[in-house]
Amino acid sequence: MNLISKKDLLAQTGISYGQLYRWKRQRLIPDEWFVKQSSYTGQETFFPREQILSRVQSILELKDGHSMEELARMFSPEEAGTTISVGELREVGEISTELLDVLEGHQESYGFSQVALLAILSQAAEIPAKERAELFKGGATALHRAKIAGLVCVIFQAQAKYHIVFAQGTLLFGDDITVLGAWPMDEWAGKLKVNHKDKWK
Repeated sequence: MNLISKKDLLAQTGISYGQLYRWKRQRLIPDEWFVKQSSYTGQETFFPREQILSRVQSILELKDGHSMEELARMFSPEEAGTTISVGELREVGEISTELLDVLEGHQESYGFSQVALLAILSQAAEIPAKERAELFKGGATALHRAKIAGLVCVIFQAQAKYHIVFAQGTLLFGDDITVLGAWPMDEWAGKLKVNHKDKWK
């Protein structure tokens, strides 16, 4: 797992020690992300790098417009239970209409984890929409068997072909692999909950 120390986290994000642990008490940052490890100075706290940096950025962006209770619900690993239609999906600004056009007729409604995956794939605009649609189909099948809590969606290219994997932590690739992006699914799920609360309860 790719880790960042507490000292480096505070320096990189500009938050204080007090803020970090207050957010932990308010359930905005999961307890399991506080990883104790031995160092030359004794015990030191580390965090999963991608997840914590993305979470802190999200909290800083949202905290002025939402209560701590709303943010705690947003970052809850529980998935919203309702599904939404393709027509409603076209109103979700985070999702590419070009991608939805390619997927037209694939299915009539989408579950919450599928919508989070569509939002992530919409960020990978350098990949042709047809290829992203294929990644979605394969990725949605994998997500059907798992909860998205703690998962990072990684899209990479190998031998001119695109691939998608879901991991807890960071995957290490050889030089012949091009990683196009890594997106913590919790963060995208949370953004969708907050930005489109009328669609998911």
